[in-house]
Amino acid sequence: SVIHYGGGAASQGGIWMTNNANLLATSTWTQLPAPPRTEGHPSCITVLNDGSMVCTYSGRRNSSGTFTASSGVFIYNPASNSWTDVSHTGMYYWTKDIVIDPNDATQNTWYVGVFSGWGGPPNGLGGLYKTTNRGTNWTKLTGSQFDRVTSITFNPGNTMQAFLTTETQGLWHSTNMKAATPAWALVDSYPIRQPERVYFNA
Repeated sequence: SVIHYGGGAASQGGIWMTNNANLLATSTWTQLPAPPRTEGHPSCITVLNDGSMVCTYSGRRNSSGTFTASSGVFIYNPASNSWTDVSHTGMYYWTKDIVIDPNDATQNTWYVGVFSGWGGPPNGLGGLYKTTNRGTNWTKLTGSQFDRVTSITFNPGNTMQAFLTTETQGLWHSTNMKAATPAWALVDSYPIRQPERVYFNA
């Protein structure tokens, strides 16, 4: 992922790929075509078991400070060298992490963290979104409880438990992730307002 947007074009911003990383400094890199709507701000990249790639493009503001509708979730097909926009409209302005549900062997279930922006359309969109069909349909799992969600991590030893990170509301956890609407409780023992990601020791 390379972040860059200037002069009305993505320029170097976007996703770059190499097939010979083993050559280190002499490896060759190719910039992939840009997904629809995007403006050079790729964020998370995940390669799925079937060879396709799903990624998020994060928020961008123009010279007036207004968020542009250039964010979201996109699937890349390496055979056709093309992208499909599978974003919920709530993701159009400031999408963060995408996490593939480790408990779904088909890799059809994804979770996406979204930040609310400010100044009109981006307001009130933040939260955790879920799809069970690779982005054909999305459900916002958190209502208005969270304004800005960065990521989610599942407990590898407990499929019902996950931890959710926010920008200013701290660290939260749920013990009923298979429910239609999981309940979230603040992790009081973690007194820091902006955790980014959670990792488990193997």
